[in-house]
Amino acid sequence: MEQDSDRTKVLPDYVLAGVLGRLDPRSLATSWCVCKTWRDIIDDHRALRDIFLPNSLAGIFINFNELTYSEFFSRPSPTKAVGVGERLANHVNDHCNGLLLLYDAVANPIRGWEAPLPPQPPQSLWPECFFEDSYLVFDPTVSSVYHVFLIPRIPYIELDIEPFEDPVVEIDLVVLESEWPPTSWTLRVFSSLNGQWEERIFMRQGEAAGIVSDLATDYSWDKRHAVYWCGALYVHCKKYFVVRLSLSDNTYHVIKPPKSLELESFPNCYLGNSKKGVYYALLLENGCKLQVWVLNESHGHKEWILEHDRDLKLPSPCLKNGPWILEDVNYNEEKYIRHYDETNTIEEDFEWNSDNDVLDIEDMINKGGYDSILGFHPFKEIVFLTRHLSRNLRRGLAYHLNTSKIEDLGNLCPKDYDDITGQRGRIEASFMYTPCWVK
Repeated sequence: MEQDSDRTKVLPDYVLAGVLGRLDPRSLATSWCVCKTWRDIIDDHRALRDIFLPNSLAGIFINFNELTYSEFFSRPSPTKAVGVGERLANHVNDHCNGLLLLYDAVANPIRGWEAPLPPQPPQSLWPECFFEDSYLVFDPTVSSVYHVFLIPRIPYIELDIEPFEDPVVEIDLVVLESEWPPTSWTLRVFSSLNGQWEERIFMRQGEAAGIVSDLATDYSWDKRHAVYWCGALYVHCKKYFVVRLSLSDNTYHVIKPPKSLELESFPNCYLGNSKKGVYYALLLENGCKLQVWVLNESHGHKEWILEHDRDLKLPSPCLKNGPWILEDVNYNEEKYIRHYDETNTIEEDFEWNSDNDVLDIEDMINKGGYDSILGFHPFKEIVFLTRHLSRNLRRGLAYHLNTSKIEDLGNLCPKDYDDITGQRGRIEASFMYTPCWVK
């Protein structure tokens, strides 16, 4: 192969770069492995390197409670049938720039590799009743190194129990009266650079979120989302505040939630990222009103700016199949993460194909609210929402913030899911999947 590649020396680098630039990401990744000449040309031309970066949305991983594996909701490839790819236990715990955090491994399904995580050392930093949620950090524009952060989460504590009742969670009074997060916050972090778990200290700048006893009254149990943006990890925490961990100088800030949350007892909210940075979405008034806030960090201040505030009218119930499908891996008892097909990119598919697909607000009727927020399109002003219409029928919808138009993507309810779970069925987590070809 090296001998054959010598023929490329008769071509100027810019000509060969132009030819390589016409390739799709999968073919370009293959070309990078052919010979040193081609590898150097790709590495030296930023436009070619950028093709490897996560710049398109391929679908959404969704975790349903009481199901073992994450489901994948996406537009199928128009050119060939969807095939079964990597077969592995695939309950996705987090996603960052094309990498997936599994229970005990990190995987890149598009590149076909999975790297196991070493066992976590015994935890002695916090009381045993504290949870530790895992979050993935990976920035292919900077390095191929990835990190896994373990963020402690205060458990729910019943503070008003009767004297004769046994508490569900017992915690020391000194801990209950302490600030959270502490001024000096020691976190456990895994680095792929050395393959080890280490302790990393972050110093707080500004005020704490509150006292442990106050934060412990938040009844929610599910792990919330985190966002990696511009060298910082934003973690959605109890009582809906956000912690911003600066990875460059090991400091952190507590960011209070948007003001609208003060009026909601059990708000339906989501922390994500899109074109302008870090976003905070709220479904209010029983899912019939949408607010979207964008974090402004200019001039050293951190405040939420209200970008979108509209009542939601809903499309008529749709029973037909939409342009997206759910892979239904739990029903088929398959354990896999499908190989990403470069022709399956949906970046260009968010166009209104017909009047039947596009439903303007004036054309909608109100039949109840939305159930949950799946997330934000990373590269367009789109919010993905769900609506539970009937037994075993949940629609996924794309809501455009700029036009208030909605596209019905299709049914995202796993087969027989409501028959299995009854009233307990719900979405626990969802992750926008943006494939990355960086080796």
